[in-house]
Amino acid sequence: MISSFSVRPVLHGLKQTQRYISTSYTLLAEEASESNGDSIVTLATPVKVLTKEQLKKKELRKFLKSKADARKSASDYPLYMDIPSALRYLRAAEVGQPFSQRTVSLTTIIVGEKGVPPLYGNISFPTPLRKSKVAVFSNDVEKLEELKKKYDLHLAGGVELIAGIKDGNIKIDFDKAFATPDIISTLTAQLGRVLGPKGVLPNVKKGTVSDDLLTLISENLGTMPFRERNKSISIGIGKTNFSDEQIIQNIIAARKAIKESITTQKAKKQSMLSKTTLTSSHGPGLVIDFN
Repeated sequence: MISSFSVRPVLHGLKQTQRYISTSYTLLAEEASESNGDSIVTLATPVKVLTKEQLKKKELRKFLKSKADARKSASDYPLYMDIPSALRYLRAAEVGQPFSQRTVSLTTIIVGEKGVPPLYGNISFPTPLRKSKVAVFSNDVEKLEELKKKYDLHLAGGVELIAGIKDGNIKIDFDKAFATPDIISTLTAQLGRVLGPKGVLPNVKKGTVSDDLLTLISENLGTMPFRERNKSISIGIGKTNFSDEQIIQNIIAARKAIKESITTQKAKKQSMLSKTTLTSSHGPGLVIDFN
């Protein structure tokens, strides 16, 4: 049983606490009414909630503005430069930087209707950013000799090449591999579990098996996939040690591939190319004429 003697100090403490809180509120109120008679208490401004109709109008205005910007000439932008001048600035920005990081990139804004599928495709660069190591598998000796004369192949051969890789005498250090139909069954049976996980096993579905390897290799060497993300396409276009001519040719190839992607776009109203910038790993974004 709790005695009245033990309860009294607790009640006294509660009364003291209530008195302290009451006094504190009084002092705060007096301070708020002072200072030149102006209240220092401010109320938060209520956030205006837009209706669905207002949101639609806002999105429409934003879209119309982006379309108007897409029709603007590149020379209307303050940071516009012709490509040779832009490359001089970007090369200067990369002086002293690691060579591996001196990449010149191109970014173009895409303006499209809501719900239009994103653009995607492949660019075949005349001057690739990095040299690919290519392996060719075929039992046709004459075809292999013809390919060796035209392309700098890393590996080329038939069943002897398959045996060498299987035994571990030949390293799997190639980036791409192509084959003719006459050897694909042997190749898959003996090296499928080795080349498959590395992504370098020739496959009919992937388009890396054909009798016409000359055309197949020319179409695949130097290709780079691209895809529209967040209303823009950004791709590496070259290295700062590339000549102006090499970078310009790569830019032309990129423009051709992106415009082809637009023409094949499944949409009532096709997308538009807007502002395009050229930049480097450590350089500024300079507007160029891409249309």
